[in-house]
Amino acid sequence: MPPTVTLSAGPRLLRVGAAAAAIALGLSFAPSLTPAAQAAVVTPGAVQINEVYGGGGNSGATYTHDFVELVNTSDADVDITGWTLQYSSAGGSFGASSSVTLSGVVPAGGNFLIQLAQGSGGTEALPTPDATGTIAASGTGGAFALTDASGTLACSGAVCAENPAVVDLVGWGSSTRTFSGTAPAPGTTNPTSVSRVAATGENSTDFVVGAPTPTSSTDGSTDPEEPGEPEEPGDATAASIAEIQGTGAASPLVGQDVVTEGVVTAVYATGGLNGYVIQTAGTGGALDFSTHTGSTAVFVYSAATVSQVAIGDSVRVTGTVNEYYGSTQITVGSTGLEILPESLGTIEPLTLEGGFPTAEEQRESIEHMLYLPGAGDFTVTDVYSTGSYGEVGLAIGDEPLQQAGDILRPGAEATAYYEAQAENLVLLDDGKSTNFSSNPTQPMSWLTTEEPVRVGAAVDFTEPVVVAYSFDQWRLNTTTPWESAATDGIDFEDTRQDAPEEVGGDLQLATFNVLNYFTTLGADTPGCEPYTNMHGDGTNVRGGCDLRGAWDADDLERQQSKIVAAISGTGADVVGLTEIENSARIGEEVDEATATLVAALNAHDGEGTWAYIPTGEAYAALGLDGGQDAITNAIIYKPAEVTPVGSVQILAGDPAFENAREPIGQVFAPLEAADGTGETVQGEPFLFTINHFKSKGSADAEDAGLEADPVQGNSRTSRLQQAGALLAWGDEIAAAAGVEDVFHGGDFNSYTQEEPLQLFYAEGFVNLGETFDPEGWSYSYSGMVGSLDHVLANPSAAERVTGATDWQINGAESVMTQYARYQNNATDLYESGPFGSSDHDPIIVGVGGEFPEVEEPGEPEEPGQGECRQNGVGTGKGRGQENGKGHGVHRCDPDSEHPGKGHGHGTGHDKGKGQGHGKGRDRSAA
Repeated sequence: MPPTVTLSAGPRLLRVGAAAAAIALGLSFAPSLTPAAQAAVVTPGAVQINEVYGGGGNSGATYTHDFVELVNTSDADVDITGWTLQYSSAGGSFGASSSVTLSGVVPAGGNFLIQLAQGSGGTEALPTPDATGTIAASGTGGAFALTDASGTLACSGAVCAENPAVVDLVGWGSSTRTFSGTAPAPGTTNPTSVSRVAATGENSTDFVVGAPTPTSSTDGSTDPEEPGEPEEPGDATAASIAEIQGTGAASPLVGQDVVTEGVVTAVYATGGLNGYVIQTAGTGGALDFSTHTGSTAVFVYSAATVSQVAIGDSVRVTGTVNEYYGSTQITVGSTGLEILPESLGTIEPLTLEGGFPTAEEQRESIEHMLYLPGAGDFTVTDVYSTGSYGEVGLAIGDEPLQQAGDILRPGAEATAYYEAQAENLVLLDDGKSTNFSSNPTQPMSWLTTEEPVRVGAAVDFTEPVVVAYSFDQWRLNTTTPWESAATDGIDFEDTRQDAPEEVGGDLQLATFNVLNYFTTLGADTPGCEPYTNMHGDGTNVRGGCDLRGAWDADDLERQQSKIVAAISGTGADVVGLTEIENSARIGEEVDEATATLVAALNAHDGEGTWAYIPTGEAYAALGLDGGQDAITNAIIYKPAEVTPVGSVQILAGDPAFENAREPIGQVFAPLEAADGTGETVQGEPFLFTINHFKSKGSADAEDAGLEADPVQGNSRTSRLQQAGALLAWGDEIAAAAGVEDVFHGGDFNSYTQEEPLQLFYAEGFVNLGETFDPEGWSYSYSGMVGSLDHVLANPSAAERVTGATDWQINGAESVMTQYARYQNNATDLYESGPFGSSDHDPIIVGVGGEFPEVEEPGEPEEPGQGECRQNGVGTGKGRGQENGKGHGVHRCDPDSEHPGKGHGHGTGHDKGKGQGHGKGRDRSAA
């Protein structure tokens, strides 16, 4: 009998003891926020949660009880006596009433079945369980944590993955807030469970949905397994491929030995798929779903014969029909292949008028068939996991999938739209089963420096692909394992822009999330632990301390150089920064990180080009030594273009921002050199604030009692409260400063139509990105795009705006371009320049300076009392070589009782004079 081991022995015992104390006291060892560079992950150990089922006894369920199945992947028995299994609902938290204390042994290579609550329905009992509990899990989503300590977990959200007591963590369902990795596993229904297919710690890809397969320590595994060398079939039945496929989701001949013929259309001799695809000769071409009923192609799983075939061969195979994770295949042994001397004919790739279908039965009818998509059929919508699994998420149609909250107000329609997006996703697969995160010496598929693959790019198929289904997802497989961009038969549109679109104006504002820019380094700080690259070198801080940025000086330089290139490239004169180190909070000099970044910008753009708004005195005046979090907001600016007016303002101490970064505001006046005098003229002042609302990734108590909202995510109440507080505060400080024009910028963690932004719209604020760049978006998450970053202008400020744009340098990029993924794979995507400088795009806004008019010679018109001319002619700064933006301003007689002024914008030539047409605004009337 294998020896029994206790996983908490040795050095781990100290960790477990501390963790147990933390649980008992309701504490968490994890930092309050997870670094955005990489998600918090529970790396599965020997004992793992293998399957989760919450539909037991519900309507449509087969099994009468919920269950959780554990698996021991080691070659030694593991004693789990004293461990606990704890449950949290999708939007809730762990509790003592939702916990099972375990005892017993998980056998080497075996399972351990934990039977949970019984429902009122179901027809079949579970196998004899190894442990029982009364947890009533949801049939659609929630979270289970396996801990090696007693007591109740006090964590929720992403921080649970960092709790040292958590041995494994599985969250499933789209609205679940607690999970391991970047996203939860797929949601289930009453008849389905989620089962483990990988052990990377990324719930969203480690688990797939399927029929429940409960297995106890005394049962043989009922999970589908990769077939080994099959027994030689006996009397095989001759069947066409169409007969093997049938017209339903599964073959009508499952378990039967068959012999069939076809032409080889794809071969996977390397990369792990170990098989090839055959299709009936003469099929394919333009397809009409009204007459087409079933597939004429099938996958042949045969490690023994795959090296003997080539694309175009006519073959006869004999083997056993089976379904592997929903994919029909024939398992063929070493003697089951016959290469025919005479050609059966040719195959013409499918063409589909109207694009790839969304109906499941239509997709099923073309499973494994050769397919050549047309122009505009697909657009890249997700590249997040491409560097790990060689999959590119494609949206059906000519645009990426959109976040529901970016185009629809929250509600039933938005929720339905969100849930329907899964039907429009198809994965472009590399024809391999390689996990490049675990095998970094193998060059990852698709991602190269020669051909960037970016969200929003059109996809041009120059060679056909194979329609496939595996792990609950429809795919387009290359016909051979991916080798290079030059030979893959697919061209991706190059959507990179070296410079942003022109926005006009006398000055430009921008907002930019700088992805945890920290100048205090993990390598120099006791307790910090790094994420490491393929060579074992630290790249960025993983945990163990309050830092969230670069690991050492080389990493900081890689990060900083990209950020500098991005900020300089915006052409902006005032930039609001989010996710920058709050140096005072971590024991460094106030604003040290901001000052370091400004110094780097000046080294790049010229000494004195940039300055920053210091915050130390403002915090001290409030009785504080700095912001409340390890990251903060900051404002930098160009002194030659604007000048600060008055002192910086900080919204500190407001209860709405207890779980977010405090807003920072500053009044600026535009500057312009007066013609021929050498003096500087000030334009109309404006208030600019920079903000970073509570994230969607972790929940808080403010949402307690609310139904889960997959559109707005977690903490939506907090963000709504923060929006209200910002509106009131902005009005207050603008009035105190005598300023009419207000711009609120930053990372609002709210998409364009969500509730927090609706508060601003109700007060007349204009979303400048939506208005001037409606096709733009700043962030990509879970295969959908939208804008979390905004600049909002009150009505008077909006009149000064000449344009706005999203400079798409980050949201569309693979994370492998970021500094924190430097040398994470044999193919290194890190390059100098702005692309991949963050995970958010900068938003840039053009603003008129509203400078006093320089009087034209001649007899001026006599203004009436408080009246203005409606047209002015002026000279403005032009951008571009041929068509420059000119800005015209006029002002009434300054001696009149109510002097008003107007402004306008036009185009000129050679960076020259533009005629502006503006309306006067009475600034001095009571």
